Amino acid sequence: MKAANKQLAEWDAELNQLHERNGDLGLKVQMLEQELKEARRDRQANKNSAQTVAEFPEPADLLNQLKTRRKKSRVELADIDAILGLLAAENDSNLV
Repeated sequence: MKAANKQLAEWDAELNQLHERNGDLGLKVQMLEQELKEARRDRQANKNSAQTVAEFPEPADLLNQLKTRRKKSRVELADIDAILGLLAAENDSNLV
């Protein structure tokens, strides 16, 4: 009978340890779930704020700035317009 009581006491102590461990793991799971929710919220906020459209100056203004800095430049207004079109298309494809 003493041996059975001793065995029951050991099992009871082991069961208590398992309950404590299980409780700690449950708390850790809750904390990790909260961190995941916050990370998802931050990610969505970053994603939403990153979807801004770049604004480019007018082609004629850019051409004038270029001609001021590089007097002998052979770039024409159509070239500047084409470059801005490429940049806008690149910007649009990065938003998707």
